[in-house]
Amino acid sequence: MNGAFLFRKVGAFRARHIAKIDSVVKIGTMQKAQAVGRALWRMSNRHYAVRGGVAAAKTMGKAAARTTRILVLEITGFFFAVFAVMGVAAAWRQWNRMQAGESSAPASHIVVALAFAVVFVYFSANSFWRARRDARAGEESNG
Repeated sequence: MNGAFLFRKVGAFRARHIAKIDSVVKIGTMQKAQAVGRALWRMSNRHYAVRGGVAAAKTMGKAAARTTRILVLEITGFFFAVFAVMGVAAAWRQWNRMQAGESSAPASHIVVALAFAVVFVYFSANSFWRARRDARAGEESNG
């Protein structure tokens, strides 16, 4: 139903409110959610318990996010180290095959495997260093 149709059926006072409702329907769902959130925030901002709960949630969220970041960096560093060990193992296997005369592959295969391993050792070390730096920064800010 559009506002013009409703305007003919009801009085002038109600027609203005119905026209406003039609204009609200035209805005997006995200805008409606934001408007509801703003209204709830204004209403709840007056209560100390709500403000305290929001502050506690923010603090817990920051701590959980920092801990999760450190854990993800350490797990990533571990997997990079595993990949580096796999690269060294592949280079070692290829070297032994070449020494035994079982492989006709060029020596560049060994160089590529070792370069792969070196890059992943760097990634692993960098990931652990970043995790340690983040952990230290968190200790300094908490205490």
